[in-house]
Formats: sequence, C-alpha cells, structure tokens
Amino acid sequence: MKLSLYMNDYETEKLFSYLRWIFLVVALVLFKMPNLSSYLELEQRSFNALLTLGILYMTISQIALLRINSETKGFAYIVRAGIVFDFIVVFWLLLLSGSVTSPLFPIIFLLVMHSTIYWKTKGAFISSSLSVLMYFTLLLVEDTISAHEIIIFSLNSCFVIVVGLFGSLIVLRERKHFKQKEIYYELMVTDYLTGLYNHRSFQEELEVSFKKEEPFILVMGDIDHFKSINDRYGHMIGDEVLSKLGKLLSEVTTKYKGKAFRYGGEEFAFILPAMKTDQLMFVLEDLYGKINQLTFTSSLWTVTMSFGIAFSSTSVTRDEILSKADQCLYEAKKQGKNRAILETGHKYLSKLDNNIPAIKSM
Repeated sequence: MKLSLYMNDYETEKLFSYLRWIFLVVALVLFKMPNLSSYLELEQRSFNALLTLGILYMTISQIALLRINSETKGFAYIVRAGIVFDFIVVFWLLLLSGSVTSPLFPIIFLLVMHSTIYWKTKGAFISSSLSVLMYFTLLLVEDTISAHEIIIFSLNSCFVIVVGLFGSLIVLRERKHFKQKEIYYELMVTDYLTGLYNHRSFQEELEVSFKKEEPFILVMGDIDHFKSINDRYGHMIGDEVLSKLGKLLSEVTTKYKGKAFRYGGEEFAFILPAMKTDQLMFVLEDLYGKINQLTFTSSLWTVTMSFGIAFSSTSVTRDEILSKADQCLYEAKKQGKNRAILETGHKYLSKLDNNIPAIKSM
C-alpha cells in the first residue's frame, strides 16, 4: 500500500482496515491480561461476542477490499458498512470500559475523521452529532451521574465537535490539492488536441507492458495524405481531423481493453491485449468502419488511415517491436494506404463506401 498525503479513497479505506486489526489486538491485550483488565476496571460480560463479531466482519471486508478497487460499485457499500461497524464497536467498547470515563474514548476521533474523509462537511457534522448523542446516551444509562462525569462528558463532546469541524476543513483542503495534482498529471500525460495520452505516456506504458511480461499487440497508425488536408483546407480543419479521430480511436481501443496514444503529428499508437488474428481482424473491421463514417467540412470528406501491427514476445525488445510495427506501417503506405499490415503477413483492406469522397494527395 502506498502511504502518501494524497491517498485515494481505496488506499485510505485499506489503511483504516489495517487500523481495525491493530485496535483489535490492543483491545485483546487490554481485556485478556488480568492485571490490565483489573486496573482499568474493564467488563468482560460481552467482550467475547464483540471480538467474534469484529474478527468475522474484518476478515470479510479485508478479503473484499483485496478483490475490488475504488471504481467497483461494491466499494461504496464497504465504506458505509465499515463506518457503521466502527460506530457499533466503538460504543460497545466504551460501554465495557467505563462508559463516559473510558480510556478508549479517543478512538471516536478516528471515527469522526473516517466519516469526514468520505463525506466531507456532511460526514463531519453527522458523525460528530451522532457521536455526541450516543455518548450522551452512555451518560444517561449510568446509575448515578457525578459532577466529574459531567465535566468529562462536556469536554470530550466539545473536542469531538472541534475535531469534526477542523477535520472537514483539512479534508476539503487535502481533496483540493489532490484534485489539482490529478489535473496537473493529466496535463502532463495527455495530448490537448486529441485528448489521447501523449508520446511520453506511450513510452512509459510500453515499458510497463514489457515489465509485466504479458503478451500484447502494438499498433502504429498514420492518417493518409494529412499534409494535403492542411494544404487544401487549412490547419484548423487539420486540427478538427486530429481531434475527431482522437476521440474515435480512444472509444474503439477502450472498447477492446486497450489504450490509444498520439505518437506525434498525424501518427497514433495503440496497445491492445493479446488476441488471435481473427479477433484482431474483427477489431480492425470495427475500427475502419467507424473511421469511414467520420466526415469533415461541408463537403463531407472522409479520411483514411494506415496501420502497422506487431506482436510482443519474450525474444523481442521494445525497440524491435517499435521497428516491426513501423515497418508494417511503411508497407501499408507503400501498398496503397487505407489498410493494415500485420507482421505475420496478414492484411486488412478497408471497405470504404465509394459514395463518400476520400481526401487524397493533391
């Protein structure tokens, strides 16, 4: 787990899940060591039931957290269930350890912070109010209420409210910084015009793909006659072509669990998961079908693209796969453009609708 001042929700929830185990061990020591238990006047009447409930819930939630991420729908339910569980356990512990005067009361501060992290000001208000209300309930169930207990209750309640208030301010500031960090990172790795990942991001992703040692497919693409587009229609139309194609390429590659990049100028690159040749042909058919339907200017011109495709293997280096894909792209251009050439020798020819005019060199 990455420890950082800018942990996301998933990393934060994992941290709280580990903290639960730490507090479980602490509670086990306090309640099961006779000297400590006697000195702190801890009640044993229902601790074993609480311990069993805690281990059961924490084990299930820990396994669930390891199998999902923050984008999974079930993550939100785990967070809510975790906060409810924490409330139940904390006030159960307080009841067994002296109620209002319990030495375990500071755990409530973590409880408030936990709610504040996910629900900001609303979470701080609800958790602080609920904590004070439940704490007040513990005071009321006492057989006799002493002035000492009233003073402790008042001070602790004030601290809970202050922690909730300042906690919400800290969380809001932290979330703002985290959002800014994400924005800066996106600007660093994203091409502004096409919305695709940029060349730097491509090189990093290619490096990661090789380190994973999992097979993948590298696709290098180029817009045919792009210089003619700029010469004939101007750079604004050229930018429109790049922008629309960027969006389309992103949609198609995402659909097949891949990533699209702007390699530079009118060149693009994809990294796709390994698949059989017939499956890849289906992807190319889908890709070319969408490219052929894309029109520009009032004359409804279309553009065509050529692709070179190479396959990773344990015996191929990063430079070699780039060279192979580039050679296949060169061959696709040489054979007449508007087609994809695979390093295996297979090729895909685009089925362009003859009724739609395509931009060609002047």
